[in-house]
Amino acid sequence: MAIEWLICREPVHIGGADSSSRGNNNPIFRLPDRSPAIPGSSLRGALREHAKSDANYQPLVKNWFGGENNDISPGNISLGWGWPVWWPVHVLGYGNWWVSCPSWLNRFCQLSQRSPLNLATDKVHITEPQLRNKTVYLRWLKLTNVQYYANELPAPAEVPKDRRIVVPDTSINLIVDMGLVRQPRVSLKDEADEKGNLVNNLFAVEGFPPGSVFLLTWTTREKVEELNKWNDFLMGEHYLGGLWSVGYGRVFISHIV
Repeated sequence: MAIEWLICREPVHIGGADSSSRGNNNPIFRLPDRSPAIPGSSLRGALREHAKSDANYQPLVKNWFGGENNDISPGNISLGWGWPVWWPVHVLGYGNWWVSCPSWLNRFCQLSQRSPLNLATDKVHITEPQLRNKTVYLRWLKLTNVQYYANELPAPAEVPKDRRIVVPDTSINLIVDMGLVRQPRVSLKDEADEKGNLVNNLFAVEGFPPGSVFLLTWTTREKVEELNKWNDFLMGEHYLGGLWSVGYGRVFISHIV
């Protein structure tokens, strides 16, 4: 099994299973415990469409991803889910801090076959030594008596080493809500009604924030044609989820060093 980083360059919207029943709120996909994730089917569909649109990879689409419509032949590349590792929270005047929790980091260690991290599950850890035992404010959240963590934490180069915070598992969903991109959107009528109103519907869209980091897994079965081309194709920019036509969905996939 291979593992890669998936980094959101722009807001990414992958609709939740209950989106149609949430009225004017269009939420992101979440697991039952409220943590964000990227379903493997969403990754597979996005990568397939990208490969189909590129003449260099079109002949390999069926071998990599399987048949379409009435052709149910399986592909030879299996994509796992995207699991969160780091979640950015923007603090006005101070830029982004990237936040994780022990369960996210230890899942990374398990999938990458590394030793678990020795992190106290009831404490807040920070990688900026000047903030040892200080109080840190993440917008409206007050973190007191944070502990300095000097050891290496797994993260891509895009996540600054001195801007990483690890909070208890019980706090991570609050951080997720805090960092989400939320944007009001309007759908318009073709013609104004009798009151001159052109607004058909007002709704809100959620998105993974730019800079959020996920762990992507994939593996092969049987014979993959031109595996070197698959690696070239996978590494780089793709569009994932919905609303890509209005600036959502750009992600970057890179090797984990």
